[in-house]
Amino acid sequence: MNDAGDTSATLPPHIGRYRVTGMLGRGAMGVVYRAHDAAIDREVAIKTIHRRLLRGEEGAEWLERFRREVRAAGRCVHPNIVTVFEYGEEAGAPYIVMEYVQGRELRSYLKDRNPLPLANAVAIAIQVLQALGQAHIAGVVHRDIKPANIILLADGQVKVTDFGIARLEAGGNMTQDGMTVGTPGYMAPEQFKGLEADRRADLYATGVVLFESVTGSRPFPGRSASELMYQVLNDPPLRATQINPLLPAELDGVLKKALAKSPDARFQSADEFIAALENSRLVDRETAADGSTVFRVAPVQAPQAPAGANTPQGWDPALLAQTERLLIETIGPMARVMVRKTAQQVSSPAELVQRLAETIPGERDRLLFQRRMRAVIGGTITGMATHGASGIGSQVSGSLGSFDQTVLEVARRDLAVYLGPIAKVLVKQAASKAHNPQELYQLLAAHIPAAADRQAFVKRAPAIAG
Repeated sequence: MNDAGDTSATLPPHIGRYRVTGMLGRGAMGVVYRAHDAAIDREVAIKTIHRRLLRGEEGAEWLERFRREVRAAGRCVHPNIVTVFEYGEEAGAPYIVMEYVQGRELRSYLKDRNPLPLANAVAIAIQVLQALGQAHIAGVVHRDIKPANIILLADGQVKVTDFGIARLEAGGNMTQDGMTVGTPGYMAPEQFKGLEADRRADLYATGVVLFESVTGSRPFPGRSASELMYQVLNDPPLRATQINPLLPAELDGVLKKALAKSPDARFQSADEFIAALENSRLVDRETAADGSTVFRVAPVQAPQAPAGANTPQGWDPALLAQTERLLIETIGPMARVMVRKTAQQVSSPAELVQRLAETIPGERDRLLFQRRMRAVIGGTITGMATHGASGIGSQVSGSLGSFDQTVLEVARRDLAVYLGPIAKVLVKQAASKAHNPQELYQLLAAHIPAAADRQAFVKRAPAIAG
């Protein structure tokens, strides 16, 4: 690692006693390297943290959070949990040495909003629940279950990783009142309220992941943190069979309980969630040779490309792809066929938007789709959802540079949709460098991994008053 604690295109030759052989990924918090442990001749993954995050008043908290990840994950030994080997610090920069896992994040399977086959989705959920069951027994709550933290191996095994914001139930609680911890799209109602989140928040998030895996959409389609919060706290979740009619009706009942707004109304343990899947005949048990009970699950395969994926003649593929993504949030996977079929019948993007909007049943969803599509085809989004925002509490205090608190708070909420609570630190850092909202959003977008998400985020930048 260099003197700044951050990383560049040049790999550090060593981290501690480990020889660095490549880079596995880069994120808002740090970089993950592949390395070789010569002492026992094995490949490992080393997770580092950007030293810039350790500066200022939040630095000590983020360092403690990183150390807590080691303590939490070290207590969780299970075939479905990425094993942590060692914690170290080099020149003031901390790192974690972990099991090197060759697989793909569930996020990469779902990035095009393709639903997985039901058997595969249930296989993933079961293994995640088995991992969480072990963690909960050890007194650890993950609090950030999401597709990016679920790794699928070639043999169908699932690994849960990143206990970076886990809380040790037996230890101190560092979460301050009003501070949300997690990734908004997968957060339970109590997390949005800044209340204590226990193991039932993990089960709620697993329900969201299962819903998304079988439908290609989330149960609450809001794009901004405030919009999501309002829906999670006030609206019933969408039904999976409403989006994908081919799914069994029994799944709706399981997901309804998993996504209940009150923790007391949800499944109270991972085993109870698994039993509900079994009782609904969504998973089978069998007895192993040693007499133990195991689950019979299908290996996870990559989803097939949807039928009719070819772009209609004369249309911009990027425009149709973005149109599909926005429409899928409301009507589900059938949007893919509908967009291409409608594109063959109309002669302009404006007409395409109008025809597709007519297929959306709710007026609120219809207007939201039209507003977003105006931005896609060249308009400007000027309105921002703010209802219910006070429930989260202000996370960016005071004004920085030329920005007032309102602008920074909106930027933090928008960024939190993609990065979670670290958005608070990144917004403060970017505000000291940017001169206007567009530049602020451009700087922040650099931390978002997916190109499509970066583009969507930048489009939310407030217009400069003329």
